[in-house]
Amino acid sequence: MRINFEITKEDYINFNLYHLENSKSHKNTFNILRYAIPIIFSVPIYFIGTSLFKQPSIYWIIVALIFSTIWILTYPKQYKKLIAKETNKILREGDNSSIFGSKSLEIVDETIVVKGEFTSETVSVESIKDIKIYDDMILIYISGFMAHIIPRRYLDEDIEKQFIEELKRISSF
Repeated sequence: MRINFEITKEDYINFNLYHLENSKSHKNTFNILRYAIPIIFSVPIYFIGTSLFKQPSIYWIIVALIFSTIWILTYPKQYKKLIAKETNKILREGDNSSIFGSKSLEIVDETIVVKGEFTSETVSVESIKDIKIYDDMILIYISGFMAHIIPRRYLDEDIEKQFIEELKRISSF
């Protein structure tokens, strides 16, 4: 089975976002930043407001709670924007022609062959660590942080179903 597709910058950014959402260490960091920051900053907001401005404490409790609520609700979106921005910045730093562009993936016996304009890679089935299926892409992980990205927009329903069945057949997922 052979599939032809093209990887864009948006695909790569989405892959990074998906990977970070599923990474235990990043989940911990994300949750610490999401919940600890508002708690840490709410205390000084309260004390500065009540002692420096000599205003009622209930007023500053409400201000601190509003700050915390807004932070907790808006942080996930801001975090995704930051990750996308940082990934974009990293991609601009060097030649990434081997990551992007037209590629073909072929399943031959017990191997997956991925060919691009400048690269060719053969992956044995044993080296597949995980397969993740998202709305817009299929990820075939060959290590904890490296994966082959297959955008689903290039797969019609029948080919996609065949491809997923073939992946399941040759791997243990």
